[in-house]
Amino acid sequence: MLILGSTKLGFNLQKIWFTIMSLTGLPNILHGIQSRTSWQQRCQYLLIAEKWSDIVGGSVAKQTCPIGVYQKSLQVAVSSSVWSQALTFERVRILAKINALLGDSNSLAIADIHFSTAKWATHQQTLSQTKVVTEDHPSYLPAIATDKLRNNLKLNKLERIPKPPETASEAFQRWQAVMKLRTNQMPKCPQCDRPALTGEISRWQMCRVCAINHLFQ
Repeated sequence: MLILGSTKLGFNLQKIWFTIMSLTGLPNILHGIQSRTSWQQRCQYLLIAEKWSDIVGGSVAKQTCPIGVYQKSLQVAVSSSVWSQALTFERVRILAKINALLGDSNSLAIADIHFSTAKWATHQQTLSQTKVVTEDHPSYLPAIATDKLRNNLKLNKLERIPKPPETASEAFQRWQAVMKLRTNQMPKCPQCDRPALTGEISRWQMCRVCAINHLFQ
């Protein structure tokens, strides 16, 4: 019943979102998102998280995990107080690597790093719980096979990794491309003949939209 409620809520939020887009205009919405501090911090975090192993090294990366950027301070969970103390002495060197990665813009520079052992267990538990709950949900969407994604993005080299999007518009375009590829791989709903997730068809014999309209009204 909880899953149904969240599914129906998600469907209603989608309708509200498309209504807002039609009234406001997508470019204005994307510009507003991009100008927010939260968007900039999210971009910083995603880039740092992606390159974390290169920044601190493979052995250190296994014992640490960046969990967010708040007011120009990078929050890092560490597995023990020994690692926390050791990395505190390396803070200046790590900051230099991070800011070199982010570029010359002072507005994007990370000013400090905070290491916390208290957040390590919580972070690991959250990752474990999220994986179990997410993969068990009928609307779970598995990741696209790496080779298919690379072919879709027309990458020349298999080892090349796309850079994080620099603008909200670029992020939206990438999302559209990924969703188009995923949609083409989905089975069709027996009721409406639209692309549907395998988990939804397995549970309800139809997509979630048709399930809401036919089974739960």
